[in-house]
Amino acid sequence: MKNVHVLLVALALLLLPVIAFGQAAQTAKVGFIDLQKVMLESEKGKQAKKVLTDEADKLKKNLNQKQDELQKLKDALEKQSATITPEARAEKEKQYQAKLKDYQRVASDYQTELQQKDNEAAQKLLNELQDVVKRLGETEKYTLILERSAAGILFGSPSADLTDKVIAMYNESVKKGPVGPAPAKK
Repeated sequence: MKNVHVLLVALALLLLPVIAFGQAAQTAKVGFIDLQKVMLESEKGKQAKKVLTDEADKLKKNLNQKQDELQKLKDALEKQSATITPEARAEKEKQYQAKLKDYQRVASDYQTELQQKDNEAAQKLLNELQDVVKRLGETEKYTLILERSAAGILFGSPSADLTDKVIAMYNESVKKGPVGPAPAKK
């Protein structure tokens, strides 16, 4: 009988942390945000997207000019192929291939440049958003705020979705001036 009491006390002591953990988990406040939506719908995100789109349009116009030059060269080569010597044809073909390689290199460089600018704009936005999310978490006492796609959230209660609130806070903080870190706790 005494062994049973000792066993029950030991079992109760072992279960105490589990029960305490269960109660702590009930008071945890968790939210999530959709960063893609924030980047597309925030004022600064829209501005960054417009700058990038304008830059892409400018580069595309330049590429289109190079493509037109290539097409003219190819057309001229096809027209003259019957009337020129094989050596001249080989030389023109070589010129065409060199211009084609140049075009492909420029197109690849433009793509890399645009990707780099997009990454830089996204990183700058993320750095500023981090401060906004931290401030939201601290003021509203969130235990954890996750990013929807990175966390692999397949379902989340609409009440846990903080995306619109983060967009509003971010837009407001941008209007007030540079976004900085959350105020220090006293």
